[in-house]
Amino acid sequence: MQAVANIRLLRHQKEMLKTIFQIFFKWLRPSKGAILLSKLQCSNHNILPKEKIVLAYHQWLQCHQRYHKTIAPHLFPLWSYPNLFKLGEKLNLPLHKVLNQGCKMIINHDIPLNSPLNTKIEIFDMKDLPSKYRINQRITTSTKDHHDALISEIYAVILKDTKSILSKKRKSSKIDTDSLTFLARKKIQKADAQSYAYLSGDINPIHLSQKIAKLMGLKGSIMHGFGLFAMIYEILKENNFNVTEIDIKFLAPVYLENDIEVFIQAKSENQYQLRVLDSEHKVTHLGGSFKIKH
Repeated sequence: MQAVANIRLLRHQKEMLKTIFQIFFKWLRPSKGAILLSKLQCSNHNILPKEKIVLAYHQWLQCHQRYHKTIAPHLFPLWSYPNLFKLGEKLNLPLHKVLNQGCKMIINHDIPLNSPLNTKIEIFDMKDLPSKYRINQRITTSTKDHHDALISEIYAVILKDTKSILSKKRKSSKIDTDSLTFLARKKIQKADAQSYAYLSGDINPIHLSQKIAKLMGLKGSIMHGFGLFAMIYEILKENNFNVTEIDIKFLAPVYLENDIEVFIQAKSENQYQLRVLDSEHKVTHLGGSFKIKH
């Protein structure tokens, strides 16, 4: 059993915790105003991610040896999420209904540790579709030496139907993996959800309490989508892939204490498809692609 990150790390996540509680109160007392379909952006300067949090993240993911005086790129929510939610509030988005459906990262340069960062945060595309609102968001992280060092896009939806997409029944036919290359098998433990919650400040109870998760229509507690994304990225790095771009869709939740298996398929010399399946190969949890630099 792996060690759980110290709960006292939450004291470094005051802004994120404040955001989570605001989302909770929005759920209790939802706004009646209409959603504004507008583009918005904001800029933030001289952001300095807490070294203690960054090092604890790397330790949890067992990737600290890969990031000497740098920050893993998938930690971008650490320095962007509270301000991203503030933009959502300006558009009167019901933040308690927002579902992250995936993300894309373009990694142009390393993110240095203990060096101020600048960000431009945008809600750059919104669509009113028959069953949902689709919201695309972009975080551009700049360092002292490199503009656009990291570009991160987040795909999100707000469902118009009150039924949870998470509890939607899925086909259970066997997925053919003969043409895929197996990379790794990993158990997603309760300790992983606790660690990510303490490190990120995302203490949504569907990740920490089976009872509340079941009340929300789930079969049990599930892993954070971005925590899972971080694990998959580091599995690629463990297998010596020098990733320059990765584009992932969250397709089905991963329940805690279940195993996942990571597969890839080469599409060209520097591009691969990526699939993350359950251990019985009946459910695709994540799907997407990534590019590498040799």
